Amino acid sequence: MSSTLPKHKAVKLYERARTLLAREEFSEAEKILRDLAAHDSLGRPEVPAALGDVHLGRGEYDAAASAYREGLSRFPGNRDLTARVGLVLIRQDRFEEAVALMGQLELKGLGPDLLMQYGYALARLERYAAAERIFARAVAGGAGPEARMLLARVRAKLGRYEEAANMCRSLVEGDAPAEVQSEAKGLLADCLLMEGQAAPALGLWKELRAAGELQPEQLGHMAYAAQLAGEPGLCDQLITERLGSVPTAEDRLLFAQIANLRNRPEDALEHLTAAEAATGEHYKGFIFELEATRGRALRLLGRRQEAREALARASEHPEAQGKLGPQLQVDLGHLSAEEGDFESAERSFQAALAMDPDEPEAQRGLELTRRREAWRTQLQANVEAQVEAAKAESDALRRRFVARENELEALRRELETLRAAQAQAEEKARRAEEEARSAQAVARAEQARRTREELEQRETEIDAKARENVERGLGKALATCPPPLLQAMMVAERTFQKALYTDLPAAAVAVLFAGALERALYTLFVERFRQWLEARGQLKDFLQAATREKRGRKVEYFDNFAAAFDPERPGRPPSMGEVARVLQRREEPYLHLFLAFLIERYPLPGRLLDVLADFVIQAKERLRDPVAHGRAVEMGYEELKVLRERLLFTLEPGQPGALALLLGV
Repeated sequence: MSSTLPKHKAVKLYERARTLLAREEFSEAEKILRDLAAHDSLGRPEVPAALGDVHLGRGEYDAAASAYREGLSRFPGNRDLTARVGLVLIRQDRFEEAVALMGQLELKGLGPDLLMQYGYALARLERYAAAERIFARAVAGGAGPEARMLLARVRAKLGRYEEAANMCRSLVEGDAPAEVQSEAKGLLADCLLMEGQAAPALGLWKELRAAGELQPEQLGHMAYAAQLAGEPGLCDQLITERLGSVPTAEDRLLFAQIANLRNRPEDALEHLTAAEAATGEHYKGFIFELEATRGRALRLLGRRQEAREALARASEHPEAQGKLGPQLQVDLGHLSAEEGDFESAERSFQAALAMDPDEPEAQRGLELTRRREAWRTQLQANVEAQVEAAKAESDALRRRFVARENELEALRRELETLRAAQAQAEEKARRAEEEARSAQAVARAEQARRTREELEQRETEIDAKARENVERGLGKALATCPPPLLQAMMVAERTFQKALYTDLPAAAVAVLFAGALERALYTLFVERFRQWLEARGQLKDFLQAATREKRGRKVEYFDNFAAAFDPERPGRPPSMGEVARVLQRREEPYLHLFLAFLIERYPLPGRLLDVLADFVIQAKERLRDPVAHGRAVEMGYEELKVLRERLLFTLEPGQPGALALLLGV
């Protein structure tokens, strides 16, 4: 080995080499450093470290790693050289090896730049919690805005959107470089979107787009924010722009979620298929979101079993509950309710509200589920009571039969005596009949005349009373009542008044009131809604929104209410139950035009519409369904009076009857 240079000269040469290295004059720096290494002048690891930096600056990663490792052979365990080897591995995208190597180092004393590289490797391996600790240490050690930007990104990945948003605001409002401010503004928009603030997020992306700083991978996020913020036109424009390039799996997921929001589940499934087929892209980190979105699309299509399987796969992921929020439980609740499992549905909706007490879909679902469960419990109790009564009656009949068997013999013994007495009575009756026949004929004629006059008087009184009650019940709405509906109501009320003086069954009268209610629903909702759609030219829009599935010319709608409006499929009008169900589901996306019609033509509080729907369902299940299926209807006059009172006079305390309420709007 050559003789060692004097130390002061070696130090000056090393400083000269570092200056040249900073100027990226790598060749001159390399000559000086190799000369120092050959003379072993300093005897410190800085020389092999700087020599490796020369190769690193040129992009010669293998040569740089060799220089660092050669230095480690002379200075075993040197932390700076070890960290530099890890830096080379990171530059070569060998993140597992880099993390394994740098994880052996004591972090105290490592420079911010090396800490940032270590944190970057951890983040690429999706070890976000560990990456956050490293980036936080780098920021505390004086790292610049770039490190704070990386720390904000990692916190957003961990779902801590508020902290990430605050860091982004400080970068945007501070003295960070322009490119860092632009990146921070984009991440801030992402955080606001994840926190449910779509409008502010869209505003930030519009600023970036106007400044020409919007990145292609942000188009999908901006499109989703535009849909939530009520700008579907901008949303379509952004989707088209992104599809014209190379959309990622995450973009396809966002487009599928937008399709579900628009009640177009078929389009959502197509985007999800494209997301899974995206080449060269890692989407396992949000596979649970794909499954949750697929579950919602399948539920909207009515494919409940497939939807439940997809939602189950999503819920098994450890990050699902934290990142999906209440939506997963809302979908599970709807599925359980549609399958009649109201207990499970209630648990799912309560779980969703535990995550977000203000989630409107979960609130509505829980209310409807509890109402249906109460109705089912009441119905079950009525059935059990009827079964017990039937058993008791059967036992009583059995005991009575035994007693009658004992009496039969005594009756037989009395038979001969009765026959003799009957013969005598018949003879006496024959003679009395002959004597009274002439007098009775006159009396009967007189009685018939009086009876006929009384019946005519009673018919007149009944007609007057019926008209008085109908006019009193409808009030001012009488003038707007369609003649067929008024006639049906008059027939029902006249029959009710007659029944008060006759043995007419209450069920027969109730059926007439139910018929008047059905005609009112058809006249006031179905016909008027059809006229409203045709006047606005939106019949086709309504049918498209209500289409569940379309194969060629075959169309399947969400319910028979929507199918009744299809001019190419003339059929029976919607039943009472179908009208009641759309009143209850008026908030569903495919009924948005029906909801607009209700708001315009029937501006009633939502509670009154729900009360009206419940009343219609009770009339349908109590009267219309048994009659339609040929079953006998057992009803007392007290129940009949309640039905008549709610229909004609008072739907609920403080409100007019159902007919007057609708006609008076």
